[in-house]
Amino acid sequence: MPIPLIFVIDDDKLFRWSVSKILEGAGYRAHEAATGGDGLAAIQDCQPDLVLLDVGLPDLDGFTVLKAIRQGWPDLRVLMVTADPTPETARQALRFGACAHLAKPCDWAVLLSAVSQALQPSPPPRHSSG
Repeated sequence: MPIPLIFVIDDDKLFRWSVSKILEGAGYRAHEAATGGDGLAAIQDCQPDLVLLDVGLPDLDGFTVLKAIRQGWPDLRVLMVTADPTPETARQALRFGACAHLAKPCDWAVLLSAVSQALQPSPPPRHSSG
């Protein structure tokens, strides 16, 4: 089975580097982008298994990027992160199709658990008998 590739889109260079090192230490591959535009362009090339996406980006807000991901790659899983967590931000992330919403700074154990959970195969749809 191939090693999952996690794509980190965040404008905070230290956060991107830290997350990449944590992910690589846990056995994943990591790729990084500092802007939403660069991230969307690179998704086409690197075909990640999961995107870790910041809400606050310098060019496009994370929700705009998330909507573009849903349109271009509807099955690509996305975890949203933000330094300014609010209940509305979390609701919006889930409403637009994110798997989860995490606050920065992240507890690394929580981040790795969310990544592992997001990478789990979806259960098959349940059919009603009737």
